[in-house]
Amino acid sequence: MKYETQASNKDIGMRSTQCAAKLLLWIAVVSAPVCLAQERRVYEGVVSWKKATIGTVILMEINNGSVSGWMRLGKPVPLQGRVVSETAVEFQAGANTYQIDERKGRITYSGPDGEGSRLVARLGNRRGSLKELVEETRFSGGQVAALEVGGRRHDLRFRAVALWKRAGPPFESFTRLEELIGKELSVWVADEDLRSGRIVVVEEPEGMDIPLKAAKKPKEEPKKN
Repeated sequence: MKYETQASNKDIGMRSTQCAAKLLLWIAVVSAPVCLAQERRVYEGVVSWKKATIGTVILMEINNGSVSGWMRLGKPVPLQGRVVSETAVEFQAGANTYQIDERKGRITYSGPDGEGSRLVARLGNRRGSLKELVEETRFSGGQVAALEVGGRRHDLRFRAVALWKRAGPPFESFTRLEELIGKELSVWVADEDLRSGRIVVVEEPEGMDIPLKAAKKPKEEPKKN
């Protein structure tokens, strides 16, 4: 009986040690930051900034769980942070700290530039060849970019869009999409439907370095009589 009791106590001890080890492993897995492969994300939302409510666009480059990119706060401001989960990101931009929760559709922030919780939405990405630009049929003063995606035409509304530069800060207001006709583009779209939407951001195509202002046309020499 004595030996059976000792064996039983030993089994209980081993099981307790195993349970403790599993618990520690689970805590480590849950607490560890999510390490995603290289990925880009774009968000559009509203925040308070220096006592004013402003619209913002957030451009994110994710690499092994680390986040970098740009946030529009009156002008493009660099951001740095980390991925908390597949649907949550936290980062710092300017003097404030921000947390995005995609499931709730909220961006929460605090710091000297203001604090609060506002709506935010992750934008969809479409890649294709820009075929043409046409005037929008409604009286909005906007245009439509015809993007060929997988052999099908997508009509995407736009006015001024943000241009995500391959190097350096983005351009906040880019209107010269005619320079990109015939190029393969990656665009970020809000108000998505099956083959329509509103372009918010255009990525600068591979091999291009688009200037902020269009190049001046050379002056025509006066005709000689």
